[in-house]
Amino acid sequence: MEGDALATFRGYLESLPDDLLESVTEDYVWLAGLVFQESPRHTDFHRRRECCRAECARRGVPQLYELAENTVAPRAA
Repeated sequence: MEGDALATFRGYLESLPDDLLESVTEDYVWLAGLVFQESPRHTDFHRRRECCRAECARRGVPQLYELAENTVAPRAA
């Protein structure tokens, strides 16, 4: 993913209320956890997942990410 696209995604995350951030985070934790053959999309999902983690931490609600990691990630593989 290009740097500009990642910056745009970070801006999008910043604009979301907490409940939507939680949903988007769950989506990207799930997508990053899927097993793909090494493809550029796989890397994009990981980068976006990390953006979600950073945004949750920035807001002081890391539990939103942790909840997604604990409930969604095990089901993605």
